[in-house]
Amino acid sequence: MAALAARGRPALTPKALLRRLGLAPATLRALRPLLHGLQRDGLLVREGDRVRLATPGTGERAPLAPRERGAVRGGGRRPPRGARPGEAGAFRVEAEAPRSDWIGLFAVNGRGGRVTPYRDDAQWSLAISPAHRAGAKDGDVVEVERVAGRGRSPAAQVREVLGRPGDPEADFRAIVWRHRLPVAFPAEALAEAEALPDEIPADELAQREDWRVHPLLTIDPANARDHDDAVCVTRRPHGGTCLRVAIADVAHFVPEGSALDAEAFRRGNSVYFPDRAIPMLPRRLSGEIGSLIPQADRLALGVELVLAPAGSVRSARFARVVIRSRARLSYDEAAAVMEGAAGGVGDPEVREQLLGLRVAAEALMRHRFQAGSIDFDLPTAEIVLGDAGHPVDIVEAPRTRAHRAIEEAMLAANRAVASELDAAEVPAIYRVHEPPAPADLEALQALLEGFGLLERSGRDPLGPREIARAVQRVAGRPEERLVNQVALRSMRQARYADANRGHFALAFDSYTHFTSPIRRYADLLVHRALRDRLDGSPEARRRAARRARRVAEVAARASWRERLAMEAEREMIGLKKCAFLKGHLGEEHDGTVTGVAAHGLYVTLDPYFAEGLVHVSRIPGRVELDERAFALVERRTRERWRLGDRLRVRIQAVDLVRGRVDFALRGRLEPGAGGRPQPGGGARAWSSASTSAATRSHSR
Repeated sequence: MAALAARGRPALTPKALLRRLGLAPATLRALRPLLHGLQRDGLLVREGDRVRLATPGTGERAPLAPRERGAVRGGGRRPPRGARPGEAGAFRVEAEAPRSDWIGLFAVNGRGGRVTPYRDDAQWSLAISPAHRAGAKDGDVVEVERVAGRGRSPAAQVREVLGRPGDPEADFRAIVWRHRLPVAFPAEALAEAEALPDEIPADELAQREDWRVHPLLTIDPANARDHDDAVCVTRRPHGGTCLRVAIADVAHFVPEGSALDAEAFRRGNSVYFPDRAIPMLPRRLSGEIGSLIPQADRLALGVELVLAPAGSVRSARFARVVIRSRARLSYDEAAAVMEGAAGGVGDPEVREQLLGLRVAAEALMRHRFQAGSIDFDLPTAEIVLGDAGHPVDIVEAPRTRAHRAIEEAMLAANRAVASELDAAEVPAIYRVHEPPAPADLEALQALLEGFGLLERSGRDPLGPREIARAVQRVAGRPEERLVNQVALRSMRQARYADANRGHFALAFDSYTHFTSPIRRYADLLVHRALRDRLDGSPEARRRAARRARRVAEVAARASWRERLAMEAEREMIGLKKCAFLKGHLGEEHDGTVTGVAAHGLYVTLDPYFAEGLVHVSRIPGRVELDERAFALVERRTRERWRLGDRLRVRIQAVDLVRGRVDFALRGRLEPGAGGRPQPGGGARAWSSASTSAATRSHSR
């Protein structure tokens, strides 16, 4: 289990797991029953020919053993004995709570019916009598509750008909149920939030630096639900730039041990779906008094960075401040000004700020890349919704100069806070990213050397600087997408920890998450640590000492809740893609191979930025997976289907229940062929036009 948890890729074949453990192939016979036992205990999940760790608290588990079939499985499981925080099953509250209701698919059965899973990996079945059907139709998504019944199958009654698979409300309720995401806030937490005053007390203002004189701006997505960071730049008389980053002082409103604190800890972070969000904090706090809305006095923690012209940070200073944002801008508005257009921004001071921020961010970025920070090609999908919440298009999310500028400012602030807390030995949470596993580094090195992307001597392991330079060198070349994806997959997953272990991909000695306390509990704890550092009183030191006893627990839980939120968000985006593509069955489009597995090729369509599977049964000949080359290889002809290959496919089938899209292979695309498919293939892999989206700060 430790070997699986340490991998950059979440799922491994038994043979790959043996190699990771350093065991001989003959050991496979002994490994298989052990894996089956861990599956039965709910600790591993099988994905095709691979296994991965089950996600704690989601109810995710392997298919039930024969003796368990027909039983109601609420998704909870008991953690292994002696489990510690951070291990599978360590957080028992959500994992063990019995289900009081179920959400599933209704199927007519005589005059009554039966409910089976929808968006749930467990196997269960509930009988519905005619009297308890509540008007449910065949194929409806329903919420049911248990009732006393006779016979072998447990009985239930329909409490509510939620809609059809693909309906926004039905999918939302199903994903929330499956992942046990808390939506409604406890009455005590809501009462605390409502009791917070609208105005800042005079004695609180007197204790803070007045940053209202600085022209701070907030720059967020046009549909942002909260605003927790503001920035401004000032030229210094003797050279260099002063970058100020103000982050909403959420810790001022959420005392440790309060009902708000307990609920924020339970949630861990906000969860964002295309059409709605599940916030970590009530709207009264996250969208009103704690949000940095323009032309209003707001409390914040300030980071003041003096930057050299080359982009290095000469000095950093921190303070409890009061601010008044001058303007709230969307990324599009800010980017237009940064790129020389009007952008609907007429205020000369705001325009000057945006241009200065662009210059400062570009210097920070150049300095970061020169130090070895890795910039992957990571395009992401954006779901375009219609009035009823149904998807009407799927596009590649834009990455403008404004996105990059804010990201650089947040990276710099996070790094400065981490260095301050680490040097002062204040107990805090760090965002750590360990180097890749040796086997992954070796495979990546072999690939990079094969393409002539490395200039090195000696036998030291690859470092981030060499990987970063290789990624830069491959930009614009046919193998760019392949190199980017293999390099990314070789990386471990970033996580939270109670000790500073550095960040490999960013090439930072110290890093933390400080800039989003409205939506991440880890950031809230870091805010408390910095506030105690600034206070310096004996009581502040006692608070820090008390907090030190639970930092490891908070870090482990925050990592788990982050993974859980990412899975739920990814699942919802997948359902939205299925709902959209359902209306495009039979269409043919060009696409790029963005995933390779033993069961087939995952292809992302050019026009819709949506992914589907070309199953191995639809690929000519008999193919087998070459894990090291990230390719499927035809056994007889040795023809290869590889990451980055360009294909022509037809949208063959869409399964809304399983969240699956199937493509039929129409042929390869060759460079210079004018987009025409080339049956039989044989063409060398090539990539689509490169994109240069930076690694997202929230995933870092």
